[in-house]
Amino acid sequence: MTLFNAQKFQSALNEDGEFKIAGRFLDGALKLHFADDALLLKFRDGQLVSMVTPSLFDTADVVIKGPLSSWQEFLKPIPKPFFHDMFAAIVRNQFEWSGDSETFFAYYGAFRRMFQIMRDHAIH
Repeated sequence: MTLFNAQKFQSALNEDGEFKIAGRFLDGALKLHFADDALLLKFRDGQLVSMVTPSLFDTADVVIKGPLSSWQEFLKPIPKPFFHDMFAAIVRNQFEWSGDSETFFAYYGAFRRMFQIMRDHAIH
C-alpha cells in the first residue's frame, strides 16, 4: 500500500520553511496507521530523520489511526469537508489519535503542514 511518495515527501518536508519554523524543536516520533499498515516518523531538531515500518515494540509520542478509506480521502488534493484538516477529521471520528496531548497540540502547526506536504506527494 503506497499512499504517497515517501522519499519526495521527506525531502520536501525537510526543505519546507513553514515546517522548519513550526517544528524547530520537535524531537520525537509520530506513528501513522493506514488500516493494517503503519509508518513510524522520527524527528530530531525539527527534521524528519527516518520513516520506517514500526516493529511491535516501537513506541511514538503521538499515534494517528484511520481506515484506508479515510486516508485516501484525506490525501486528495481537494478532500471532502472535515477531511481538509486532521483535527477536524479526528473530531468527526474519521481518525483516532492517542499519545502525549502536549506534544500533539504544541506541534500541531508542524503536523498540519506535514500533512499538507504529504497530500502534495500523494499517489492518486
